[in-house]
Amino acid sequence: MKIHGEWEISLVGNVLVRTTAGSFNEQGTLACFRDTQKKAPVGTPWAGLTNAAHWEMSSARSLQAFPQMREWAFQHGCVCLAVVVPDQMRMTIHQRQTGNLPDNLVRYFSDMAEACAWLTAKGFPFTPEDYPHADFIERTRPDH
Repeated sequence: MKIHGEWEISLVGNVLVRTTAGSFNEQGTLACFRDTQKKAPVGTPWAGLTNAAHWEMSSARSLQAFPQMREWAFQHGCVCLAVVVPDQMRMTIHQRQTGNLPDNLVRYFSDMAEACAWLTAKGFPFTPEDYPHADFIERTRPDH
């Protein structure tokens, strides 16, 4: 089956930055996860920052894969994960469908600046200026 969804993943210091766009099917989610596993700095503490500003939802099976993906991350050095989802309805769906983890491990934000401040407070300095996927965000804007 064809992969649906787009993503870009970069390591900035000890923050693994993942940006997603479009509608994901299960194959797209699993392919993105494989790329995440390849780029994660396993063996050292790291944080995750996911920008899902242009995420347009996922199939139920795709969302159900998230708990095992997060379990892998936390077993391989991830200390915390900040998820940016500006749209309140999509944020609520993402939270409910991907497993509820404690706020100190996974926290949702409506904007990048709040997520960066939280990561910095958790010991992973990161600013909006450090965000490496501005071109991807521009290219995948729904009105683009």
